[in-house]
Amino acid sequence: MALETESTSSRQIVSSGDAENEADSNEEEEEEIEQLLPNTTIVTHCILKNDPQRFSKCFDDDLDPYKDEIMDLINQRDDDGKSPLDIAAKLGRIELTRELLARGAEVNDRAPTGYSCLHYAAAWGRLKVLKIHIEHGGNVQHKNVHGERPIETAERYAKPECVAFLEWAEAKSLLQEAIRNTQETITEADKTVAGRISKEEKNIALNTCKEKLEWLDKTLDATTEDFNTHRNSLSEICQPIIQKMNEPPPEKQEKK
Repeated sequence: MALETESTSSRQIVSSGDAENEADSNEEEEEEIEQLLPNTTIVTHCILKNDPQRFSKCFDDDLDPYKDEIMDLINQRDDDGKSPLDIAAKLGRIELTRELLARGAEVNDRAPTGYSCLHYAAAWGRLKVLKIHIEHGGNVQHKNVHGERPIETAERYAKPECVAFLEWAEAKSLLQEAIRNTQETITEADKTVAGRISKEEKNIALNTCKEKLEWLDKTLDATTEDFNTHRNSLSEICQPIIQKMNEPPPEKQEKK
């Protein structure tokens, strides 16, 4: 009788162990089924959940179920016309904004209404996100349907820190553009124009551009006023040379 009781007890222990293993197995299967938030893709799901690690896993894990479609989703707009970058900007998702841009999100892509991610960051006062946009080439001149650049949107929503930063970014952008345009005008001039300025004048213009570029690279704490000052200086030196290039050629004198 004692042996039978012991055997029965052993069977009960084994059965109990099997049941626990089966329960664990069922829990693992349930964990493997990933539920996205309603009306989201895996990208917007990660943004709303603020989960940059799960987003990165789509790219880094070859077995991830979203591996093959993630690139098609990274710039896909939702029913409201917002891109993942727009949503991340609105919510102030700093790390996810960096990840999105590093993975191929287009910072200057715009909604049919003309809004870019910069407009959304400006409207919601997301200064840190806005700075990331600018670091990745965000265009501060794009206008929305209201004719607003990001800076005007920031002004409309009373976001003074974003306004000040966008003034700074615009001043820097205008200096960079002025340098680039001057270099292109001088170096790409055709033969009919080249003779209108001396070699010395050409070198003055190109060297001035070089000096301004070096200043931009070395000066990390430049202010809005600094950028404007250097742009005015560039114009004062180079504009007379460019104007001389644009003058009509002298009339050829007829041989007597």
